[in-house]
Amino acid sequence: MCRWSLPDRNRLRRRIVLVELPTQLHVRYANGRLEVQGDTTRRMSISAQAMIHDLLACVDDRSIDLISIAAGAYAIDRIHRRKVSIKNEAGLRTIPVCFHVADLAYWSQPHVVDQLAELLHFLSGDFWLISFSPHERPAPAVGQTTLDFGPHLKPSRVALYSGGLDSAAGLAASLQSGQRDIMLLTAGHQSAIRRRAMDQIKLLKHVLPQAGSISHASFVLGLERSGRIRDQETTQRSRGFLFCASGAVLASVCGVDVVHVYENGHGAINLPLGGAPLSNGLSTRGAHPTFLAMMTQVASDALERPVRFELPFARVTKAAMIEALVHTPGLVQWAQQSRSCVHTSWREAGVTHCGYCAACIERHQAFVGAGARDLTPYSRPLWEREDAMNDDYFRSYVWQAQRWAEGDLGMRDRLGDHCAPSQLSAPFEDLVLLHQKHAEEVLSVYARHADPSPSGRARQAQLRAA
Repeated sequence: MCRWSLPDRNRLRRRIVLVELPTQLHVRYANGRLEVQGDTTRRMSISAQAMIHDLLACVDDRSIDLISIAAGAYAIDRIHRRKVSIKNEAGLRTIPVCFHVADLAYWSQPHVVDQLAELLHFLSGDFWLISFSPHERPAPAVGQTTLDFGPHLKPSRVALYSGGLDSAAGLAASLQSGQRDIMLLTAGHQSAIRRRAMDQIKLLKHVLPQAGSISHASFVLGLERSGRIRDQETTQRSRGFLFCASGAVLASVCGVDVVHVYENGHGAINLPLGGAPLSNGLSTRGAHPTFLAMMTQVASDALERPVRFELPFARVTKAAMIEALVHTPGLVQWAQQSRSCVHTSWREAGVTHCGYCAACIERHQAFVGAGARDLTPYSRPLWEREDAMNDDYFRSYVWQAQRWAEGDLGMRDRLGDHCAPSQLSAPFEDLVLLHQKHAEEVLSVYARHADPSPSGRARQAQLRAA
């Protein structure tokens, strides 16, 4: 059976996209291994702590299908690089893929196919032509049930935990606010991500007694013959689908309805610098409120129980999240153990962050903007250089903050255009205030690089127009 689906809002592009289709890819999952077959065959292992193995042993076929679909999309996103050309400046891809699933009757329903295609398009900007075929797996030993955590633990919620600054600050702030019995889930494409997350949780339990109620599950995806990072697609925007799908299944067997995503509101909206569209302006929409609403619908329908994804820090900035930790001894120092750098393979003795990527720039701004010392060992901190404004990203970052601070109506228009197709539930004026607050924080840290003179602002306007 084959049903292809494209997002309805992109029908006008079909004549261009469908002129020449690449080879259809086939995705199969069984016994901890995912196979992606096309022109060549690539395999990906899914290794995990024993708890996740127990999880996959007690859930039904459809739950395993959901994880395998999400893992397959991630593998494809990572394997097939974007090809940028004059006619395709954003490197948009058309991806025909057939997922081999156990519950064919459910996944082949037209509305389910459309939901998945729309979700993946929203995340990646690509056009996913999705079909399904039957796949028989060994039957689970038991039917779907709730995991038994013993008499001393009943999770109140599941939270995604990456080991980044937002997830660290969000977890600590949640514990300070009185939340307990949180089940954390870490999903990584490198074993080091899982190890770092586990070490962070262990250290947190020494700083905050409340952290003793935390449980932690994790898994790692290992792509065979992955080669060098430079030979892979680096955007990997579909990772959010994999993380959330796994979180939904874990929440289901934990018997809870809520999955928290620890991301600040400004970062979740992720308004591109310079007015760029999704295709070339965003690295991710994995915490975007619209994606989480889509994920809530997809997961709840597939698992046949309510699973709701929430952004508990949707109304605050990253600096505000850190500021909540300042008055508790040891918490800000603990948060320094988090990792933010885009260059995850950074290798320099005593150095964990490059100091010039977008994530490092935002990390430093957040710590200092919160009134805390940034003790992160950076290799080459861009903001300390006199010629920092020669860097395209940093210049746009500071200039955009200036425009917000000056009440530039063009920024409101850009935010409105960005949010219009997203169907956000938050009032627009609240989003404006959030971005203005972030701009104030940026200028409080990087003010010496801004050009406050009228001639400087006029020069910025000329460059933007050019």
